[in-house]
Amino acid sequence: MVMTSATDPIENPERADFPIKSPRNAIVKERFTLTETSIAVGLFLALLALKPFYVTNQPWDSDEPQHLHVVWAWVNGMLPYKDVFDNHAPLFQALSAPIFALFGERADIVTAMRWAITPIAVLVLLMTYRLGRRFFSRRVALWGTVLAACFPDLYSKLNEYRPDLLWTAVWLVLLAILTGGKLTPRRLFWGGFVLGIGFAISMKTSFLLMTLLLAGTIVWLVRPMIPELRSRPQEAARLFYFIAPVIGALIVPLAVAAFFAWKGALGQMYYCVIIHNITYGANQWSLFLHRVPDLRFWLFIPMIAGGIWLAKAVANRDIALQRLFFMSVTGLYCPLLFGFWALISKQDFLPFFPIFILVLTSPLVGISEWIRSKTALPAYLLPAFIALSELSWMVSARPPLKPTNQTNLAIVSDALKLTHPGETVLDAKGQTIYRPRPFYYVFEQITREKVERGELRDDAPERLTANRTPVVVSSNWLAAATGQFVSQNYVPVGSVLVLGKKIFPDSDGHVAFDVVIPAKYTIIGANGLVTGTLDGIRLNGSRNLSPGPHDLVLAVPNAPVFVIWSRAFEKGFSPFAAAR
Repeated sequence: MVMTSATDPIENPERADFPIKSPRNAIVKERFTLTETSIAVGLFLALLALKPFYVTNQPWDSDEPQHLHVVWAWVNGMLPYKDVFDNHAPLFQALSAPIFALFGERADIVTAMRWAITPIAVLVLLMTYRLGRRFFSRRVALWGTVLAACFPDLYSKLNEYRPDLLWTAVWLVLLAILTGGKLTPRRLFWGGFVLGIGFAISMKTSFLLMTLLLAGTIVWLVRPMIPELRSRPQEAARLFYFIAPVIGALIVPLAVAAFFAWKGALGQMYYCVIIHNITYGANQWSLFLHRVPDLRFWLFIPMIAGGIWLAKAVANRDIALQRLFFMSVTGLYCPLLFGFWALISKQDFLPFFPIFILVLTSPLVGISEWIRSKTALPAYLLPAFIALSELSWMVSARPPLKPTNQTNLAIVSDALKLTHPGETVLDAKGQTIYRPRPFYYVFEQITREKVERGELRDDAPERLTANRTPVVVSSNWLAAATGQFVSQNYVPVGSVLVLGKKIFPDSDGHVAFDVVIPAKYTIIGANGLVTGTLDGIRLNGSRNLSPGPHDLVLAVPNAPVFVIWSRAFEKGFSPFAAAR
């Protein structure tokens, strides 16, 4: 990997920085003017002022309530994988459980938990600055962090509740450890330990490990080709240099595996976290070829070339190797992600954004400093202008005052009003958060594809019947058979669906209908309760209906009418209001 001297000037807080454009042995002492500092601080304060609005109004990602449903399971003594399905590693949700428990049942729990993990977002930015200072200069570190914080795609994800945020922070900490000083066995052990934490947060850490190993291999291959970077004889690798990181990396994953084995759920965890996420249906080679034209795939070429140039531009050999390693990691991230991960979403780039933005900021600052040397313009002109542009674009594209989560809040609120603890609610991925689901799997893309290929059986209709599930959240993610069953046996009220069906009596007020899920039902028209007979018995409020055919005769013909779950009607919910 990369080794540094114990007297590395970067470890000295009084050290000089090493900007890209500096001659090899030049020492450049950067000084920030009050104006530059004020602009950077002002941008951070603007982002902080916007945060309450985006935390509240930024649309919920479907992953957020899915994760919180698993956290709710932890809080209520259930075991993920065994009692509740989850296809993510468990550490982040388990760590969130004590905080979640403090908030109690509330419709805006996503907003509350977004605030709760804000310190992790701060850590991401601090580590971005730390790496920028390490590899470039104070000015690159400052403006790289500002540009990363203002980058809309990164800023929006920093405001979400998701394990990817902690995963990103762990990744940046790992890079800081590996490049923060001489690579002793102790440092490698702690680097491995942090990598193990990453595996306990997300299995996507597997391609991060491949990125590190391949970047280290590139440094090892390039070093003999450049006289300034060749190894010293006393730096020959020892066996413990390889053993130490392996031991460190195994501690946390083995502890997690031992816990679930003790609980009798190791097999379920292995299936959910690993086997379930393996998709065989897609043609991986075709998928890979489809991604090859993406410019991000080819970043490794200029990044590695730039890393070699940067390495040769500094006299300190150890810093040179670390720069090459860092640039290689940055360039290899996307091609390895594209090559080894089937389903790619925006959050998968979270560990990439900060380091790539730092790399881009370096020449940006260099150009600005060149402009300063030729004119009276300040050295921070270009990065400050781009940061202001990012911020302006984000505010105009995503108005912070525009409320977008009324439906999400209403779904959680209506589910809490309509159901009691322990009663099941069917949603696609856990949107109602506080109620158990009758169907084990979540209806996300992988599950749907496995159902369509026949690898998984969609027995949700049977589970709805067996659990007498009274409430369903409408979703296009439901499998076809489940969606059809729901449309036939549930009706919309408020923001959810409840047991019932819409029926159309004939001109004499007579209609026959079937009940599939037994429950207490009420028959209502547009003006409330209807009169007549049901199965030959006079209607008098609600009635328990068994599965099978039923015969309704209305005293006054009224079309249409609804057979609806009684509790919904008693709590003021009406399908007629939903229709309006």
